[in-house]
Amino acid sequence: MRKFSKIKPILFVLAMSLGALSCTTEDNEDLVIVDPEALFDAELFVAEGGNDSRMVTVNVDAETGAAVTSKVQFTTETDAMRRLYITQEVNGAGAEPFVFTSQEVDEKADGSLDLIGDNKKNFEFQIDLPAPSMDGGSIVYTFWTTTGRGDFRDITKRNAIEEADGNVAVGTITVVGGGANTASNIREFTAVMLAAPLASGTSETFLSLFNSEVYKISDGEETAALWDFGYFYGNTGKASFASTRSYPDAIINVPTVSGVADEQLNTAYFAKSSLDVAAFDAITASSDLDFIVQSQSQSVNNLQVDDVIEIVDFYGNKGLIKVTNIVSGAGTSGRITFTVKIQA
Repeated sequence: MRKFSKIKPILFVLAMSLGALSCTTEDNEDLVIVDPEALFDAELFVAEGGNDSRMVTVNVDAETGAAVTSKVQFTTETDAMRRLYITQEVNGAGAEPFVFTSQEVDEKADGSLDLIGDNKKNFEFQIDLPAPSMDGGSIVYTFWTTTGRGDFRDITKRNAIEEADGNVAVGTITVVGGGANTASNIREFTAVMLAAPLASGTSETFLSLFNSEVYKISDGEETAALWDFGYFYGNTGKASFASTRSYPDAIINVPTVSGVADEQLNTAYFAKSSLDVAAFDAITASSDLDFIVQSQSQSVNNLQVDDVIEIVDFYGNKGLIKVTNIVSGAGTSGRITFTVKIQA
């Protein structure tokens, strides 16, 4: 492991290994081929059948702006690889999509990387992964490939490499800094605003608890599997939340609009909590939410400002929602604003 002497920007470089990938879009014209003589801080190799190096750990001296120059290679003999998914988990605070910021890449709408070319059974690239900027934790980068649209929260969905034992292939690069991990393992999203649904599909009505993004109904197939719940304003139930899978068909038929089958949509279970706003504000760690018991209801109605709502998502994460503002109505001005605290 070499010492970091210069501040490096996040740099993503996709390279082709002897015809593995052929760039066919303008987005990929600037991608640079990996120097075969280059030296890397970490080398990840994931191959069908094993005999690879798919769990890599790199120790660093924390330094602001430092990066770990890494080489990543995937190879398979059976199914073609169509997309690459990459997540990062900082200090155990939950995995989030790795965002390419410094160079144009051919990304799909869900944040995965589209693998361009006819031969998708072997590819390699280099990427500078940000290192911890201070002593006290680690960053885990996870990589896997799929045969089509996958799911950032489910590495098994359409995973392109299935092993003989039934498990799927995934690679990790763990960058470790000095000191102890002090993560609370809780996510907090503040001032989230969801709009009442519009027939045009242009309203930002659904929320993903994975990346805190809000989505328009019209965002469709690429993102609907990320949605956890949505907002609507009913004639009798007034301000309401409902899981994506249980969202009222009479308002929006999510499978029809999104093109995602009902069984692939996320569930979420709600219950009004006995906690008040002060108790919500006092929640600081994942263990503070362990008391929540999953309800049987995938919707909650007649929401009011200062209500605290318990939620358990499809992946078993427990959380609380604090309602901070409601603009009544089902039209263009209707909306709800809230804060979420949920286990990572």
